[in-house]
Amino acid sequence: MLVYDIPYPPRSIKRNAVSRWYTWYDRSTNKLRTLGYPLQYSVVVVSESDIGKVRDAIRVIEEKRRHLRNNGIDIPDPNIKIIRFSPKTKEDSVILYQLLREWIFATLKTFIESIEEQIKEGKEQTTIEKRVKKFIKKIRKQDFLNIMLRDNEIRTLMLQLEILTS
Repeated sequence: MLVYDIPYPPRSIKRNAVSRWYTWYDRSTNKLRTLGYPLQYSVVVVSESDIGKVRDAIRVIEEKRRHLRNNGIDIPDPNIKIIRFSPKTKEDSVILYQLLREWIFATLKTFIESIEEQIKEGKEQTTIEKRVKKFIKKIRKQDFLNIMLRDNEIRTLMLQLEILTS
């Protein structure tokens, strides 16, 4: 499990004075969220095989923060932790699996509602198709347990996405 707290720029400083901090923050949080299943805003379940990717991401985030500090933007240290755990019983594994399944289901459902709304508004079809392809690529990358292949309801939602964009 990856738990992170990335420092956000203080509201007391004008945005244009720390715009590079905002960019660093957005890129850092996005990089960490795409490494696995984002359960909450700053909690991501990551495959043990991807721990190397997590460490690389942390190194890149820290290098960019140091670069910004050297250029006059005083960004505090981010707090990024990797917590390793292994379920002790089958029930623990099932609960974790169900939690991750619910996350994928809710994410897909919300995305489908967003696409349906865009179609109703008459948004250009090619723009919608590009957004859907990008989203599917991202969520498949995060699905290291292959829940999207195993679960019938989720496969149905994926099919619904394909139908919406055809």
